[in-house]
Amino acid sequence: MGIPYSCPYRSITGIPDGGCGTYRSLMALLKGDIAGSLYLNPLTLPTLLLLGLMPFLPLRRRLLLLKGIILAYALLTIVRLLLHLAGLRVPFIYPPEL
Repeated sequence: MGIPYSCPYRSITGIPDGGCGTYRSLMALLKGDIAGSLYLNPLTLPTLLLLGLMPFLPLRRRLLLLKGIILAYALLTIVRLLLHLAGLRVPFIYPPEL
């Protein structure tokens, strides 16, 4: 058995980044729990839908879409950081189990 994975960003800062909760969000989505999925990570469902559109888009649009997805995760990371620094824990963006 190997060493369990730990998010490097969270290990260093103690604050979840934009990707934290994605796996649990995906598992909730596979069980049909859309609200639970959005609660754990609000970007999982929109990201999956956008990635599903990618094969139908021209290359230039695909690149723009990928940049947008990366930007959304970076913004969620910044929001979580600012909430943490302000001492706030908004459950939808920063679930207690993260």
